Amino acid sequence: MRAFVSTFKVPKAGSTAAEYEDASHVAPEVGNHVEVGDHGEVVGPQLVAAVADGASEALLAGHWARHLTASFTAAPAGQDLAVTILAAAAGWDEVEAGYRRSRRDAGEPIEWYEEDGLRRGAYATIVGVHLLDGPSDRHGPLLMSALGDACLFQIRDDDLFLAFPIDNPDQFGTRPALAPSRPLDPAKIGEHVVALETVWRQGDQLLLASDALAQWFLAQHGAGGKPWRTLTDLGTDAETGGFPRLVEGCRANGSLKNDDTTLLRIDL
Repeated sequence: MRAFVSTFKVPKAGSTAAEYEDASHVAPEVGNHVEVGDHGEVVGPQLVAAVADGASEALLAGHWARHLTASFTAAPAGQDLAVTILAAAAGWDEVEAGYRRSRRDAGEPIEWYEEDGLRRGAYATIVGVHLLDGPSDRHGPLLMSALGDACLFQIRDDDLFLAFPIDNPDQFGTRPALAPSRPLDPAKIGEHVVALETVWRQGDQLLLASDALAQWFLAQHGAGGKPWRTLTDLGTDAETGGFPRLVEGCRANGSLKNDDTTLLRIDL
């Protein structure tokens, strides 16, 4: 398998890069870090990628989103996403302990009023995909899973071949299912997980997007547009201004809600 992976991100307007609470992760890691993300080629028997959107209402939402995507890309292909989430949750105490140490070392120890938020834990949506080698280098198994409203779009022959797990912009709401870092009822996590197995082909493009961009994408497609063409041009000589300019323009005209915005693009 040969793929080129590009990652783009913009924090919500009024927030700094340090306050960005989405996350993305790819294995094997690719490219060099640049302003808009990681870009590089992957050649090998498999490619794993995930995007997560931390719920801003929770403390350490961004930490959980990063931990969750890293856990997904480290998990075996085909593992139930609920199992992956629970494995990530089992390591959450260590993540929190590291955060406490960093605050203490910076001379800003955890305040008493933050303890309740830490006890409740953090939450995030996630979409992830495993691409595996098949009998030839032109196609192979494509395993995807999601919890919540982060989405994956498969583009084939300049058309939207698959939208997962949501295919209608009206299906986005204010209370998506969320993966918890401190699950109160682990058995319920699986009730909200969606999984699908299909096939990738050489020439396909996969777009993993957090909810704001996913909703914009489906609305543009529903209006007869081909938004993947705009996203395909990002990072090439065919576009100007880059992902930040696209996001800012769409926020300004009201077509994209003001939220952390992430795109992970895989060109096969």
